[in-house]
Amino acid sequence: MIIQYFIASVFYLFVVHGEALNVRPDTITNAIAGEQVQFPIQHQGSDQYDVTFTSKSPVHFNIFTWKSNNPEKLLIVHPLYKHRVRIVSGVVILNDVQVDDTGEYEINIDYYGKEVENGDQNTFRMQVFEPVSQPETAILGNCASSPHVTLNCSVSNGTNVMIHWEKLSMSGVLNETYDGTLLVIDCVTEEEQHVYRCVAQNPVSNATSNPMTGSLYNGANHNGKRTRLMFLVPLVIASLEVPVAIIVYLLWSTFFR
Repeated sequence: MIIQYFIASVFYLFVVHGEALNVRPDTITNAIAGEQVQFPIQHQGSDQYDVTFTSKSPVHFNIFTWKSNNPEKLLIVHPLYKHRVRIVSGVVILNDVQVDDTGEYEINIDYYGKEVENGDQNTFRMQVFEPVSQPETAILGNCASSPHVTLNCSVSNGTNVMIHWEKLSMSGVLNETYDGTLLVIDCVTEEEQHVYRCVAQNPVSNATSNPMTGSLYNGANHNGKRTRLMFLVPLVIASLEVPVAIIVYLLWSTFFR
């Protein structure tokens, strides 16, 4: 599944032009929510012309019309785009794109001299995604009471998110990957041997969780017990030092004074 995901992503195109993302005709362009995108107006010749910018799918409607002989003004602007769209230097600029802007768009150019005549037409396909947030992980179960635990991964933000787990050696070498949000760990065979991390991704972003080791989910590991014992021994000795010192002082005072 992961391999198919990356193969599919090859067909998506990112082209950054200045601060905006340039959407090219007859390609699928992935945009990040909140980004500015621009659609080129590819007109020919020196005749006057009209531009109609249209949403073709998922809902068909005209976004605006524009006349080259009145470049400062957009005509019949759709309410959803009224404060987000404009034409600058031969490109249609759409600001603050949202996931709902995903779809197919079309620019129609009609040329006219004495009469209006059909002209050029370009189709654009754009997909808008919320970037993924850093994955959050949780441990379901405990090795002290069960032969296995389950690691759970989730994200709070992101569109079309795919999640997988990576199993690494303690030196950081990737051993295996596992699709899905849940991963079952065997407490006996996996104790302290590997590091696990969750990876969330979509076509515009990816993020990785903090690593998880056996010490995090193994509530009965012996190293932990030894650590607690080593901490308690000096604490007990320290607590005994005060009364012992008092007794020694009283005995010395009684027999040697």
